[in-house]
Order: sequence, then structure tokens, then C-alpha cells
Amino acid sequence: MADGLTTIARGDSSGVLDSGRVVVRDAAAWHALWSAHAGASAQPPAVDFSTTMVVAAFAGERPSAGYAIEIVGARQDGASLAVMVNEIQPSRGAVAAQMIVTPFHIATLPRYDGQIRFSDGAGAAFRQPVGAPPRRPELSTVDRAFLRAAADAAAPSSTGLEPKFAAALSYLAGPFSGILILLVERSNEFVRFHAWQAVLGLGGLGLLSAGTLVCSFLTLLISPVIFTLMYRLSEVLALVWVVAWVICLIQAFSGARWHMPLAGRYAERLAPLNRAAEEH
Repeated sequence: MADGLTTIARGDSSGVLDSGRVVVRDAAAWHALWSAHAGASAQPPAVDFSTTMVVAAFAGERPSAGYAIEIVGARQDGASLAVMVNEIQPSRGAVAAQMIVTPFHIATLPRYDGQIRFSDGAGAAFRQPVGAPPRRPELSTVDRAFLRAAADAAAPSSTGLEPKFAAALSYLAGPFSGILILLVERSNEFVRFHAWQAVLGLGGLGLLSAGTLVCSFLTLLISPVIFTLMYRLSEVLALVWVVAWVICLIQAFSGARWHMPLAGRYAERLAPLNRAAEEH
């Protein structure tokens, strides 16, 4: 077993939403990876890449608390270095909070410039999840995620503001400010993602809350019980809207791509710029 494994960060809330394993041997790639994990404005911990390298394991999105991932060590295996990773699941029958988690473990190892492979605790090789063919098949899903985060940090916003300020501003007045930002933003996909999420996520929650409130009054003459239930539901939805609004503001201002359930996925699809159209 190779010595020298040092944990940089470990937890269940990473900005990298795909399952993957990454090796980083230079400062530029390290900055990009940390941006994808912690937010575009976050500064990565110092690493001396002349003697060490960074290895990272991401479990991707998981449906409840209790999931975890751990880099347990590394050992020489012929001409390559095998890095062993264990993924942990909640025990059967355990009561776990129903929330989306993204477990991760980022650590350093003594620098090794040869081939590196990742395996689970039993020695089986890690394979990226099967999905749609990537545009650049030589890059893993996690590689693409942190390279995208680096682009987010580098691309200026056509609003004239810092990208994180423009992204936070898109939530300020809910979906209305999101629409205004979308009308102006033509260069930064990070800002466009948050603007679309404001429109789809906060707008959808707002419509659902308002619709439930209207329906509650329509049922007033039919059944006081149904009226009370519908009215309480509208209050709960309004509270959820406020909580989501606060979280979105904080995450956007910190430079992170926090995803609202469902709306976040659609925002990711709508955010990319149509470069071909711009060239014409």
C-alpha cells in the first residue's frame, strides 16, 4: 500500500454531479477542478505539484443521505499505480434524509507520472457510467465538468458585471429578473444557467403556489376541509419558494451551479450558447 495519502476535502455536497475519478498533476487543472467542485470564485488549497498530485473521486448525485465515497489508498501494480476507492451506501432499513447528495473525496498522493488506474475495494476497475456519447470521448464526464467550470470563470458576462454578481442578480426578482438577464446575457453560460433556473424553477414554484391558492378559494363553497388543505398547501409552497430563492442567491453569488430539482437539469440544457448562430 502506498503511503502519503492526505485528504484535502471530503463530504457529500460537491458541485460535480457526475460519477467519476480524476488525476490532476498541474496547477491549471487543479484550479479548474476545484472551481467545478466548490464554485468558480473559490480558491483551491495550495498543492506542490513538483512532489505531489491530486486524486479525486466523485460519486455523482445520490437520492438520500448515507451515501459516501472514500479513497482508501494506492499501491504499485506492475507499471501502473492502482488507486482504490470505496463507495458506501446506506445500510438496508436505515432511516436516511431524503435529499440529493453528491459525495466526494479529494486527496493528494506522492507524485507518480506513470499510468494510474482506479479500482473499487475488490480490485475491479472503475468504468464511467454509460450515457449519451460525449462530444469529446477522450474526456470523462468529470473532466468535462471541471473544464466547463474553468470556462465559466474565464468568460466575461455581457451584462458588464462579474459573472457571479450577474448570476445572483438573475434571482433577485424571481423569474422576472431571470428573463431580463436572459435578454442581455450572450456570452457566459454560467449566468445563463442561473437565469434559466430562475425562470423555470422559481417561476414554476410561484405559479404552482399561486394556482393552489386560487383553487383553494374556488373550493370554498364546495368543502371547507378541501379549502383548508389547499390553502395550507399554498402556504407550504410559498415557503419552499422563499427557501429556494435564498439558496439560489447564495449559491450563485459563491460561483456554484446549484441545481434545483428538475428545473436545474432543464436549465443546463437551455444555458449553452448557440455558437453557430452567432457566427452567422
